[in-house]
Amino acid sequence: MVKINVADELGIKKVIEVKTTNKVVRDTWKFQKMQAKMAIDQAEAGDSAEAIEEMLDSMLAIQDETIAYVVDTLHLTAAQAKKIDDMTFNETVELANKVSAQVLGIETVPAEEEESTGLEG
Repeated sequence: MVKINVADELGIKKVIEVKTTNKVVRDTWKFQKMQAKMAIDQAEAGDSAEAIEEMLDSMLAIQDETIAYVVDTLHLTAAQAKKIDDMTFNETVELANKVSAQVLGIETVPAEEEESTGLEG
């Protein structure tokens, strides 16, 4: 069981408890895979009209799936879920990443500009 605080993002004052069932963890891995695939697809996208249309279709599906992941994982009511429509897509992705990190027990730390990436430049 993990406790997720979404007061800043959704204005829900009560901490939401999420039971880390196989379904929740599986949905989280699917969300992570979707994000990785999106990054790869964007890097490999062509400039043709067909490629652009495919990318837009993909982005629409990703937006829907990201919102569904947050709503389903946090068991939001319709009124609570509606608040996501008022968020930007980036804010929604940040929220979904926060939820997925907590479900998987991953501690997220913001990168500092001064920090070394370990890559030689």
